Amino acid sequence: MVINKERLCQVLFLAVIILLGFTFTCNREVSTYGRNEGASPQRTPSNSFQFKKLTKKDSAEESLETIWNYVYQRQYNCKEHEYLGGKPWLDRDGAYDLCLEDKFWPIKKNPDSKCTMYSFGVGGDFTFDDEIANKGCDVHSFDPTTKLKDGFKRDSGVVFHLLGVSNEDNDKDSHGWKVRTIRTIKKELGHSDRIIDYLKVDTDAPGGGGFEDMVMEEMLETGLYKCIRQFAMEIHLIGPLTNPKLLDRCQRLYNQLTSLYDVGYRIYNTTDNVRAIRFIHKDPSYSQAKSKPGMLQGGAAILWEVAMVNLNPEKCDF
Repeated sequence: MVINKERLCQVLFLAVIILLGFTFTCNREVSTYGRNEGASPQRTPSNSFQFKKLTKKDSAEESLETIWNYVYQRQYNCKEHEYLGGKPWLDRDGAYDLCLEDKFWPIKKNPDSKCTMYSFGVGGDFTFDDEIANKGCDVHSFDPTTKLKDGFKRDSGVVFHLLGVSNEDNDKDSHGWKVRTIRTIKKELGHSDRIIDYLKVDTDAPGGGGFEDMVMEEMLETGLYKCIRQFAMEIHLIGPLTNPKLLDRCQRLYNQLTSLYDVGYRIYNTTDNVRAIRFIHKDPSYSQAKSKPGMLQGGAAILWEVAMVNLNPEKCDF
């Protein structure tokens, strides 16, 4: 039998294309995004999926693995998004993702619509906040730890408030800070009838950790979660998880994340924040996976920047 070599090459090439297309289709729901080389790819859960909550019966190892696998799931594929802000000299530390789809960023399609962003924990870095303000959004930045003047307005239009987020309203808390709940802030700023288009929480608590669990608690317990379109935060997971208090916080963070999933929040981007470690140790290859073993016995810390969309945003009367 005579074989036409040109025809054979065409057939083989077509077979390869079909095989590659099949592979892409089968794996397109697998999350391989972010900057973590040590995470196992996670398949996107269905909308009706119910995540098991962690309890005191779950070990430190089980709890770490559970939250580790959860944050690396891409639960929503935002087809148009931008990674904005960040310090250029520190690998864009302080940058966050913005989903630009109409449902989650309506000002893009309708420039006359109201857009509101609250940003908690800025330090001296307004790069992300400025980028959002330059898109026409009314941006309010909060931080009780800086020396900036309360009410200071930046060239971008960002308004700074010498104020911290808390689970109580207090003009001087144990740290000497003026603090408010987000619901109170909305009322005091005259935003009771507004949806928060973007809520960013990047706060550092004295002694380690952050206030992101406090914010999620308010969102879930008061119904505040309903009137937020996008929510981004830095998660501070502090070890050793053999410490009962630190293990309890790890489990609480995971349970809050999955409770937000239950009411319609979906992760669309997760970024490992290992920038400072890479800079200090001059090791650009350092990955989050190297910190993972120290979370159990040592005093390691894991930082994740997680961005979510709310599939069902609506106005709230507070």
